[in-house]
Amino acid sequence: MKNELIDTLDRLLHPQDPAWRWQAAQDVAQRMGIKSILVAQADGTLKDISWISTDMPDSWMEEYLCEGYVEVDPLVSELAARPGSMVLECGSLQQSGDVPGKAVAYNHGLKDAGFATLHCTRFGPPHGAGKYVTLGYAEDIRTARSNSALEMQLFSALLASTIEQDAPPPRERYGPPAPPLLTTRQREVLSLLAEGMMTARIAEKLGLSEAAVTLHFSNARKTLGAATREHALALALKQGLISL
Repeated sequence: MKNELIDTLDRLLHPQDPAWRWQAAQDVAQRMGIKSILVAQADGTLKDISWISTDMPDSWMEEYLCEGYVEVDPLVSELAARPGSMVLECGSLQQSGDVPGKAVAYNHGLKDAGFATLHCTRFGPPHGAGKYVTLGYAEDIRTARSNSALEMQLFSALLASTIEQDAPPPRERYGPPAPPLLTTRQREVLSLLAEGMMTARIAEKLGLSEAAVTLHFSNARKTLGAATREHALALALKQGLISL
């Protein structure tokens, strides 16, 4: 792997076309058993995202930005004050009085998007803006091709040094959210409500937790200015945001 990373460094540093660097990064990620890569410039203290370059699923990125998950993202908050790394187990957070529903929805949303583990490294001075590099695994990080901590750190450092906002194709670049009126998940839960399904059945249908479904209903109500989920459904139908 060390020779492979040296070859990758050469591929990442020398091409003039940023798209070639992005492709090189994706190639080595695939060989390392990494499902997705993400490079972002953000201020973790202010929870402010400048830009994101990633091949994570579009639906997940839309949900992350539109639902404001950056506010409860432990990778952002816990690394804000220091450079370093941490691992997040997806789908492991349980609802309790001390845990906000949005944090549970974020944690389980990652699992729904196909991730079992995230390895995130922050580069930059304490506090203020820094580069966040996240490696997303579809399986437990301990079994994902047995990548060593050193290999993950080296690859993350290469990504932080060479990947900028213009590296991936436009569809894989994200800036501060300009959210649609309703997110994909919000439209889905309202559409299923229109079919007569209750929260438990909707959660089962979409493969979500009931807490996540409730949060999507709540955010849809706030966005539409509705008093109840039924009122939100009526407004969504009236505005053509969903259809029967």
